[in-house]
Amino acid sequence: MYISSRQLTALLLLPVILLAACTTSPATPSPTAPPPSPMPTPTATPIVLPTPETPDNAPALTPTDHSQGPEDAAVTIIHYADFQCEACAETARNLAILLERYPDRLRVIWRHFPDVGAHDKAALALLASEAAGAQGRFWEMHDLLFAEQESWRDLSPDAFRVTLVAYASTLGLDLEQFRAVLEQDPTPLVEQYRMEALALDLVGIPTLLINGQPYSGRYDLYGLDEAVRFYALEARHYAHQPDLVIDLDRSYRAVLVTERGDVHIDLFVDRAPVAVNNFVFLAREGWYDNNTFHRVLPGLFAQTGDPSGTGLGGPGYTIADEHDNGLIFDREGLVAMASIRGAPNSAGSQFFITYGPLTPEWEWNGQFTIFGIVTDGMDALRALTPRDPLDPVRYPDPPPGDRLLRVEIYEE
Repeated sequence: MYISSRQLTALLLLPVILLAACTTSPATPSPTAPPPSPMPTPTATPIVLPTPETPDNAPALTPTDHSQGPEDAAVTIIHYADFQCEACAETARNLAILLERYPDRLRVIWRHFPDVGAHDKAALALLASEAAGAQGRFWEMHDLLFAEQESWRDLSPDAFRVTLVAYASTLGLDLEQFRAVLEQDPTPLVEQYRMEALALDLVGIPTLLINGQPYSGRYDLYGLDEAVRFYALEARHYAHQPDLVIDLDRSYRAVLVTERGDVHIDLFVDRAPVAVNNFVFLAREGWYDNNTFHRVLPGLFAQTGDPSGTGLGGPGYTIADEHDNGLIFDREGLVAMASIRGAPNSAGSQFFITYGPLTPEWEWNGQFTIFGIVTDGMDALRALTPRDPLDPVRYPDPPPGDRLLRVEIYEE
């Protein structure tokens, strides 16, 4: 999937089935031995990323960096590229769009990494951008070089020099100062930037670092947009799982207010106090406000609980499993914590609601914590827009998901 394979930790559960609407706890399952060759998971499984944290050895910003966006942005993307690289032009366009979408959350930094072996005019373009930068117009030259790349990419170096002066005139630069920089030997500057990039083990362009981490996922607009939303969520992370906020002697109900109608849920305080406490805490904190039902598979489940809408995000902590509480996936309407299959105590904030019994039983029962049941509103859940980010027909851009507007908690 999209973010770097070196950042992966495991696979996220997105399972679920139908559970009959009732107010009593489901029955304890009878043991069932799995066959010699277990059936495959009945649904595709997306990738879960580790908590995004800036590594201690993240490259520090330098005086030669060119930056757009607020210095305190939640997400900083460093773009290593050169101006003659076609893929770099596409990446630059995508980053420009994201800067418009997330003006308060995103900062983009340009760093030269000229591939002079493959690109005969990369060094000249580098000098032109720096000459414009010396007059406070780096980004204007950056945008113009990429916008017009197709028209100059096949020119001779001499013809390109003439074109660069024309660009400088268009931007209103002092042409004498511009020509003076353009006549300099680019070799020392090229080597300086190349050595800085190679010191970070960068080997190709375009290369992106997001919050200091190398990014080797999808560079298309959809994938980069998801990456920005995912990393921006770090600003909302909690330092640890919540203290006890519920009264274990009282009962709790939740109402999911969605675009398709209200969904009423009884929470199983007696069977899953940790999960219920976590859910109530996050709901009261507004964590679930305006979340997307990012994965809706009719006949299986609907999943939400990630404010980034990517299906990859969490609250910055995980909680203890309670999947051995005797509840099984035997009907519609069961509410359960999404977690990393096979990784103990890996649930965070995402949860799913079943559309029916989940089979084979040994793949689900005792694997994921069930902590509630829908008592009213299954019609609203069935009306949710089907959405599978991994659907090969719609990949890489699934339809927009319906919204979970908020979660209301009632204590009795």
